[in-house]
Amino acid sequence: MTFAITVRNWTYRLVGSPERDRLANFITETWADLDREVHSGGAAVLTEPWARSAYALLLRAEAHLAAWQIQGAWAASLAAQRDILSNPHNPERIQRTAINLRREGDKITGWRAKAIRDLICGPEDDLISIGPEQLMRVIGAVALRDDFYQNTWFKILLRRRHLFSLFLILWITIVVFLVLSWLKVLPDFLGDISQVGMVVLFGVLGAAVSVAQSLAARDVSEKIPAQQIGSIVVWTRPGIGAAAALVVFALLHANKTFGLLGNSTTEPAVIAVFSFLAGYSERFIIGALESLSQSAIKE
Repeated sequence: MTFAITVRNWTYRLVGSPERDRLANFITETWADLDREVHSGGAAVLTEPWARSAYALLLRAEAHLAAWQIQGAWAASLAAQRDILSNPHNPERIQRTAINLRREGDKITGWRAKAIRDLICGPEDDLISIGPEQLMRVIGAVALRDDFYQNTWFKILLRRRHLFSLFLILWITIVVFLVLSWLKVLPDFLGDISQVGMVVLFGVLGAAVSVAQSLAARDVSEKIPAQQIGSIVVWTRPGIGAAAALVVFALLHANKTFGLLGNSTTEPAVIAVFSFLAGYSERFIIGALESLSQSAIKE
């Protein structure tokens, strides 16, 4: 698992990461926000607890960002934003934040949504009048909102980690398969490296076309978490396509026994077409395997 994380981090360092770029911009904006709040309150504000805490948290966020610790950097920068919000010299900002939270609560689910509304709204579901004593209630609501989004991103990171591990397993297995085919260790029909290589390439090609079509059809206004999960599939799907094509290659050679794929032969052109179909549509390979399973049960 540590190896997978290391490979992923170095990949991001080489090709870039939109998530890290977005975080870097957020930290920069938070520094500017802190600077505005300090200048509006005078030099004495620098010695107040909220300003010192926000400054320290932003330094921590910068350190996490430099180490590519994305989750830690987000947590520190969001905490800095909450400290800036607690500036007692800018009560209008608290009121604006409460109004935004009331509308933003529609996007939040579970107990946090109810808790946020309880914190910022009165018995009649109207906003509470913001004063010094209600300051911490709004900040508590903001903390709940941040916790909700952090949990969502953490779940996405877990999904990404699992799929990245699957990505490594698939491609390591495929490479080993190709090496064994080249060394003539596998059975005769798998010992032809030119055919096996063609199967893998057409499986990857089919998966790439399938992913390209699905991305072109997606709405660019789709929510960021959904797009993040979709981005994981982009580099996992070709490995699945190659593996599916290898399974279909084996099924084509077993077709004389099972009769799953009609009167198909093992001619190179037929193998290429079926490999592409296996990579293009996971339903194709699933249907073939289900037919094989039913055939085995009947026998």
